[in-house]
Amino acid sequence: MTRGILYATECKMNGNGIDLVVAKQIDALAAAGYPVDLVARGRHDAPGTRNRTWRLPPSKLLSWLPSKEYYAANSRCFSWLGAGYLDVRRHRLAIAWTHTARDLFRAAKRQGIPCVLNVAGPHRLHNPRALVGLRWPRLPLERTLEEYRLADRILVASDFAAATFITHGVSADKIRVVYRGADLTAFHPPAVKPPRPFIVASCGLLGDRKGTYQLLRAWRQAALPEAELWLIGHVPANEAEALHALAMPSVRFLGFRRDLPALLGQAHLHVLLSRNEGFAKVTLEAAAAGAVNLCTAETGLPPGAPGALFIDDRDDIDRVATLLVDAHAHADDCVAQGLQARAYVADNFTWQAFGARVVAAVKELLTEGQP
Repeated sequence: MTRGILYATECKMNGNGIDLVVAKQIDALAAAGYPVDLVARGRHDAPGTRNRTWRLPPSKLLSWLPSKEYYAANSRCFSWLGAGYLDVRRHRLAIAWTHTARDLFRAAKRQGIPCVLNVAGPHRLHNPRALVGLRWPRLPLERTLEEYRLADRILVASDFAAATFITHGVSADKIRVVYRGADLTAFHPPAVKPPRPFIVASCGLLGDRKGTYQLLRAWRQAALPEAELWLIGHVPANEAEALHALAMPSVRFLGFRRDLPALLGQAHLHVLLSRNEGFAKVTLEAAAAGAVNLCTAETGLPPGAPGALFIDDRDDIDRVATLLVDAHAHADDCVAQGLQARAYVADNFTWQAFGARVVAAVKELLTEGQP
């Protein structure tokens, strides 16, 4: 019997966010000939993949908790479930994400099985806000740091994220940057993009972390004629009133949308002023759709990326407003730069390239020490 990979995640495998990243990893591993046992809340059908699906895991009994506590309970649960399935006779590698890895990785170390840790964001110490007011079942810092120590490889999404790990004492030898990918078929520029109305989009979980407040203030200051700001994504209930209070009539709150490719294709500019990311996949999708990105380095987009404008300090509202005014005045240049951005994504950030980087990291680990 060929030994394969035990992959544990609390994902529902619904094709969005981290669920999509997990699916692309499993597809790449399957294509490379690695059988995968997937322990998750949902299933993903790929060649050689066996689904161990828990649609109603034990943590469901805690679904009455506030969302962050409930999500933490799910992470604890799937770490425990993954450890229960792990068997050295069937598995030669364990893969998990932060918060879901500790129990699985402890079991793997007892059985002599190497471990790969996926990390969605920067090192946990990079964001001290996330360490405030934690109560069970929220996940304490020490749990995450133990996952970092137990991992033989840590897969991060950007050079920025990798730098935060090195800053906090994790050996660069343990880190592999795999980036993210974009679907070039779904996300593509339209045949024609008229200069007016000038459309600026911002996509994600809107609010403080994504820099939505700063964008709304800069938008008000810029006061662009014949322009619209599209805010695409969920607005947290505790931030909705403040965000709407800052919005001018030219701001549209579009909510979560399944037609994101079509929306980004209409945008001249995509703005994301994040303070804390691993790699905001939407920056690649916006570029693939032919939009110029105006973003912070914290989004994970590589510095110097063609068709991108970087802001050093997201709280520099004057600078953000100036960049908005300049882009509005040169809408045709935005279209040309957007095509450069798409070419950059096509050359470097397809899902195929992402899968190849993941497989290379796995192969390297599994062959380590072999003659």
